[in-house]
Amino acid sequence: MAQAAPAPSNITGTRTGAHRALARVGTEEFHSMRLPPAQEAAVLYSANRADAAIALLKAEIRETTGKGNKQAWLMLFDLYQAAPNRAEFESLSMLFTVKFEQSPPPWSESSDAVDPRRAPESRERKDLFVLKPSASGDLAGEIEKFRLFAEQMGTVRLDVSKITKITAEEATLLGNALLLLRKRNLPLWFNNVSSLETLLRTNFNEKATEIERYFWLLQFELLILQGRNQDFEDLGLEYAVAFEMSPPNWEVYVNTVAAAAAKQPAAKAAGTATGAHAARAEPEAGFPLKGVISTASSNQIAELNGFAASLTEVAIDTSKVLRIEFGFCSAFFDVVKGLQLAGKRVILSNLNELNAGLLEAFGFNRYAILVRKKSI
Repeated sequence: MAQAAPAPSNITGTRTGAHRALARVGTEEFHSMRLPPAQEAAVLYSANRADAAIALLKAEIRETTGKGNKQAWLMLFDLYQAAPNRAEFESLSMLFTVKFEQSPPPWSESSDAVDPRRAPESRERKDLFVLKPSASGDLAGEIEKFRLFAEQMGTVRLDVSKITKITAEEATLLGNALLLLRKRNLPLWFNNVSSLETLLRTNFNEKATEIERYFWLLQFELLILQGRNQDFEDLGLEYAVAFEMSPPNWEVYVNTVAAAAAKQPAAKAAGTATGAHAARAEPEAGFPLKGVISTASSNQIAELNGFAASLTEVAIDTSKVLRIEFGFCSAFFDVVKGLQLAGKRVILSNLNELNAGLLEAFGFNRYAILVRKKSI
């Protein structure tokens, strides 16, 4: 790879950070012991430190006790595939064949195996609207432009990363615009919505005033549009305490475009099956997550929640997931846990070894069935 592997001291520092993050996620049952090498490598990769992960795994398979650790070998294959580094992949393949006397995983020429940010479909969508203050600092007029743009396009992806301050009046206008679009069943996604939610939270005080209520109401609307029922319920409890009144009622929003796209692979699989086989086709296909799952994936998470709303078994296809960002693992954990606590059977399928190791390190297997892809 282009950069030299970090020194062992840097790797150790990342491991310490990994333990702190794991403690925050798995508070019920987390044991603060050192992670197995393969899981540590998965955490390093999740933190976008692929070179450090490779260095750790290469050291592991050279050790007498680690030579037979097939998971470490498979993770190295995943790392070289993601790089992509075919020369190292093929070199490792020869060593793997000698060691385990079996065929190694095949090299994939598919563009899905490399960073999806290079793919054409990740380019800016025509229905993207970046909401930001005008040159005069006006946000109200831009909110009206957003509403008109969304109605004209028929779908909209709203980027709110440029909003650094918002008044109660502007929060009301934005909340009303989003409510109107939702009532008209207009498909809507968000980019960088977490930054706006953090901004709204800064306007929440223990001794709530009437004017602050409009920031809360916008946050409720954002949660509905993202399908985050558990977060909505938690916020409702805070609201009831702060204002001594009942919070708004939860409403189900279905993004029709996202729902249709999520069901398409299942429908295609079901079309080739009959009877009992057809009944099993949809769970096997599942909801397709893709790319780097991070704070920028709020639209995918909202689509997942919408897809899962009416199901008792939620299959999530991770075959096109490049990486789950370390800083987002806690939020993703809460999504999966929320689905399971809602009485749903959650299956994360087609996991590569790196993502599987990461999810096991974070305790996802307590709330979901983890199914690795067949690689050899």
